[in-house]
Amino acid sequence: MKSQKQVYGRYRVALLFLACGLAGAVPSMALSPGADLQTAIDRLQRRYAAIVSLSADFRQTYRGPGMEQTESGVLYMKKPGLMRWEYRDPETRLFIADGRETYMYTPEDRQVLVRRFTSEDLHSTPLQFLFGQGDIRRGYEIAFEPGVDSTGADVVLRLTPRSPDADYAYAVIRCDAASFDMRGIVIHERSGNTSEFLLGNFKTNVKIDDSQFKFKAPRGVEVVRLDEK
Repeated sequence: MKSQKQVYGRYRVALLFLACGLAGAVPSMALSPGADLQTAIDRLQRRYAAIVSLSADFRQTYRGPGMEQTESGVLYMKKPGLMRWEYRDPETRLFIADGRETYMYTPEDRQVLVRRFTSEDLHSTPLQFLFGQGDIRRGYEIAFEPGVDSTGADVVLRLTPRSPDADYAYAVIRCDAASFDMRGIVIHERSGNTSEFLLGNFKTNVKIDDSQFKFKAPRGVEVVRLDEK
């Protein structure tokens, strides 16, 4: 069970964080060269407030000691707290959050891992302020990423969670300086492992039926609850 929890935790933290970085478009207004950090933070906060729903392509690469794993697929998201991640390559996998529980289903293993979607999930990721429940400055120490030029086409910020209970050390986000479209995110775990996402084909405020965020285990599939004692 420990290995199952580790796999689930790796995906869950990265997906919940990433889902919060995919907000709707804001007015096109590039940061001027040498723009101060507070201006960038204000732009980031506004984009979180703008999202209603979206779809996008993603490419995720997980790196750890002696390993590198790359997967890709399509994601869908809708307020409040509804997410669907369809992993399509190299194997099929499905991650769904329905506002009450999260499900990680791997058809090849005929198994689904289930966990409650609790208030702690909001406090340990940017979900809290994405859903209008907080301020990015309160949840994170924010700085321009050291050693990276943020005066050109991209703005690169490091977000370090203030909570000592956060499931990751920090995240680095790369945004377009004009639109603040999210181009990539790297989640840095406390162990030193990383999850990197490259994003594309954004469609914001799209119509998505709520049925896309519901999951029913197929017949014969083992259901494992990770939050049961």
